[in-house]
Amino acid sequence: MTIDRASYPGVPDDFPVTAVPSAIGGAQPKMSLVEEDGKFYAPGTSPSEVVAAFQMCDDLVSQMVPYCQRKLPTFEGGQEATVKTALKGLLAKRWCTDAQCVWIMRRVARELQWPVDESALGV
Repeated sequence: MTIDRASYPGVPDDFPVTAVPSAIGGAQPKMSLVEEDGKFYAPGTSPSEVVAAFQMCDDLVSQMVPYCQRKLPTFEGGQEATVKTALKGLLAKRWCTDAQCVWIMRRVARELQWPVDESALGV
């Protein structure tokens, strides 16, 4: 399934858009979909859901930047270790998808201008 990025105004092209697994009980086969403006989307991929997820993740970026700056001395100036540990904490909170957590920490590292190897982000 390809994603039409034009459906998500204001959301960066690198922001992960992933369907949220869902289940519907019963004996008959069913399909979980979200209807928006006459179109059907997998749960988690409708324009309003993606925009809301992006806004939340963008807010988390703005909170994680000063958090990482405060925690840097804890890791003796190790920028990569700080980002890696912050990512683990963010993943444990389950506030967003794993892909969105990685996106958040990439943005944090970019805003702080910290050189962080992709392997530190588990990619």
